[in-house]
Order: sequence, then structure tokens, then C-alpha cells
Amino acid sequence: MTEVVPLIVAAMSFGSVAIVVFVVGRYLSNQATMHRRLPIPTASGSVDLSGNVAPNYFLASLAEKLDEKKFGIQGPIRAKLRRDLIKAGYFSDYAIRLYILARLGLVLALPTFAYIFAQVFFSETSSYTKLGVVAVSALIAVLGPDAYIRRRQRLLQQEYRLTFPDLIDMLVVCSDAGLSLNGAFARVEPEVSKQSRALGTNLMLLGAEMRAGRSTSDALGTFADRLDLDEVRAFVILLRQSVELGTDIGEALRVYSNEMRTKRLLRAEETANKLPVKMVLPLGAFIFPVILMLVLLPVILRLMAVAGGLG
Repeated sequence: MTEVVPLIVAAMSFGSVAIVVFVVGRYLSNQATMHRRLPIPTASGSVDLSGNVAPNYFLASLAEKLDEKKFGIQGPIRAKLRRDLIKAGYFSDYAIRLYILARLGLVLALPTFAYIFAQVFFSETSSYTKLGVVAVSALIAVLGPDAYIRRRQRLLQQEYRLTFPDLIDMLVVCSDAGLSLNGAFARVEPEVSKQSRALGTNLMLLGAEMRAGRSTSDALGTFADRLDLDEVRAFVILLRQSVELGTDIGEALRVYSNEMRTKRLLRAEETANKLPVKMVLPLGAFIFPVILMLVLLPVILRLMAVAGGLG
């Protein structure tokens, strides 16, 4: 009887979770149907930056129930979190609330499932081991979202580095064609969005800030902060100096474009030069023992045969 108790507890837990998910799913499904039938105003935040209605009504409905101030996220803390989420590629108005929802879901769900897993499959182990499994899962739930955001930021920075030289080349072409700086950014935005959606969204935010009356220097400064790249900061400083001093922007962009091509070539050569060093560990750990075994195996077999004959 005692062996069946953990299975009954797991089945009851699974059934309870299934019932809650079913009820919540039905409620949110009805809400999603109402949202699809009724016009949704753009000021509600359920429309993304490109003007399309957000497809995930479930998460949007859950996010509407959360209040950031109840969790102490306001003022400088909210501004920093918003900036980090934008750097990670999350531009929606619901980004902060969805982040809170994800953290709450992980903190509640992951330790619960870890406890059920330990209770079912490791029922014979001590209570301290089970407590350790739950504690590790809780730590992963707390630190996991921040680690994921940092990883997204690193991946987007690599994407920006690959796409940014093409952006400068297109700006040079637009500048030679006689477009202004604002017009050049607006013209290259659709082409850049095809290569990098996040960079295209940042360009759209840059154009929106300029059209809203913000100065070109301030808008370019926030653009550099969102991308968080040294190349972009140098590019923004170059444009600021060209605008303030009245020099030819096209010539400055052409010179910087040549420098970016040189940096990209040097970065590729640096990556190629690191490859032999990175190959040392796999060669030493996996290939060299196999080769050594193939060379020494016949000698070892012959020595064993000779030793057996002498015995």
C-alpha cells in the first residue's frame, strides 16, 4: 500500500493541475474570441510595433491582470528592466508584465514538479536529498529568466554586428542619392528588417523619436544605448559631429563604411586564428586516445600472447 501512495499523490496533483489549466484555458479562449470580434484600440498595448494585433491573446490577457507596482517594479528599477528587455529584443508594452508572469510561473511550477518527480522516482532517498532537489530547482527558477535575457542580448549583439555594416552601406547609397539623414533611415528600415527584425524595429523607434520632435543627436544616442555596441556608438558620434559641424554626411559615412569592412575582415581573421587553439582540447580528449589505442592494441595483444605462452 505504501508503494502506491506516491503514485496516487502524483495522479491527484496532475489531475488538479489539468483541471485548473482547463478552466483557465476556457476562460482565456472566450476572452480571445471577444478580442477578435471587437475592435481593439492601439492605445491598449495589444498591438505590436509593426501595427499588427498581437497573436498571443492568452499571455496578453494574463499580463493585463498583473500590476508592476505591486511587485516593487517602478521608477529606476522599471526603467532598467525595460531597457534590458529592449536590448534583448522584447519591444512590446507588455514585456515587463510578461517577464513578471514568467518568473512567477517558474518559481511556482518548477519546484512543484521537482518535488513530485523526487517523490515518485526517488521515494527511497532521504528527505535532505529531496529538499536539495527542490532548492536547486527553485534557484534555477529564480536565476533562469535573467540568464535567458542576458543570452538573448548576446545573440542580438552578434546579429547586430553582422547586419550593421550593410546598414551603413545602404545609408551611403541613400546619402549619395540626395536623401537627408532622416529620410535615409526611413528608406533603409524595410530592407534592414528583412535581415534583422530587431534592428529594423530599433530603426523604426529611431524614426518615431525624430518625428515626435526629439533632436537628432538625442535620438541617435538612445539608438546607440539600445544596440549597446561600440561600433554603433562610434557611428553615432560620427553623425553627431557631422550634423553639428555641417560637414558632408555622405563622405563621413563612406569613410566609416570602409573602416567597418576592415573591422569585419579582421574579426573574421581573428576567429579563424582562434580555431586551432579551440581544436586542441577535442583532439586531445577524443581523437588522440583512439589513435593511441589503435597503435598500441596489436602490441598489447602480442605481449599478452607471449606472456600466455611463457606461462
